[in-house]
Amino acid sequence: MIEMRGGMAMIASREVCRAAARIKREYGTGDPFALARELRIEVLVRELGTLKGFYKDVYGTPFIFLSRRLTRGEARLVCAHELGHHLLHRQFAAFGFEEVSVFSPASRREYEANLFAAELLLDTKEMFDAARAGYTAEQIAAALGADVRLVTLKLSAMGISENLS
Repeated sequence: MIEMRGGMAMIASREVCRAAARIKREYGTGDPFALARELRIEVLVRELGTLKGFYKDVYGTPFIFLSRRLTRGEARLVCAHELGHHLLHRQFAAFGFEEVSVFSPASRREYEANLFAAELLLDTKEMFDAARAGYTAEQIAAALGADVRLVTLKLSAMGISENLS
């Protein structure tokens, strides 16, 4: 369900999760680089200063730019995040960069892209089993080699809050 808030479209969290599950099922992978290839998104690694990455649609051709300073794991995470922008927010990509603050509607788009990345990269069953076994978000992240913020976001989306530390 898409909700309008302050003139800005907001996508329900469950719809973001469904979008990630759907794309994984359709293409048989959660690898963001493989998905980008399948979706004909050009992934370019460049010097981006302090930026980790961004998504841009140029005359109908989608691009994901990644900083060359990223580790392999960081690049995978950022690519998944930017893939989320492609699938959820493509209509905003033609407008160029925008300053994002915590209270701006754009920060909701960042949350949605992060949630998409968490759903794409982290296995729900593994997460549920670890949380049920009493592991904290930090322990789950360490075991999975994942970013703790992504683990926390996914646990929260799963309705599991007692393990969030």
